[in-house]
Amino acid sequence: MKESIEKHLKEKGLKITNQRKAILEAFQNPEKHLLTAAEVLEIVSKYTDKLNFSTVYRNLETLTEVGILKRINLDNGINNYELDIENHHHHHLICLSCGDAKTIDYCPFDEMRISNKQLQDFTPVDHKLEIYGYCKKCGNNMSCDKLNKKQKVSK
Repeated sequence: MKESIEKHLKEKGLKITNQRKAILEAFQNPEKHLLTAAEVLEIVSKYTDKLNFSTVYRNLETLTEVGILKRINLDNGINNYELDIENHHHHHLICLSCGDAKTIDYCPFDEMRISNKQLQDFTPVDHKLEIYGYCKKCGNNMSCDKLNKKQKVSK
């Protein structure tokens, strides 16, 4: 995987800096593939103290612009990033309690019947489907979250 990432960096005309290597290595975590800038900083800070938040954020944006990372905007208003070297199209199941996200390969766009006439003056370039709910681990929190929402509304 490292060689593939370095190859993509070179192809995009980017230098292979230790900072970029550290940031991209943060995305090698098999347990969590969507990361915020703060989570990336937390991970890389375990190995080096030479990165600050603005450096991490700038690199995340640069890596997104060249197509190595993909920015995912979730309902919480915080940008998440995922490694996107292979341009594998997918969508997400997102836990409202712990924020864990799982990928799903199902795509409703594939099933839509859009005629050529409808697309005559429109070229779709991207679409998103995020399904929010509760993972098995957080399933018990579902009733607590509903109770909290009701209490906020009634106040």
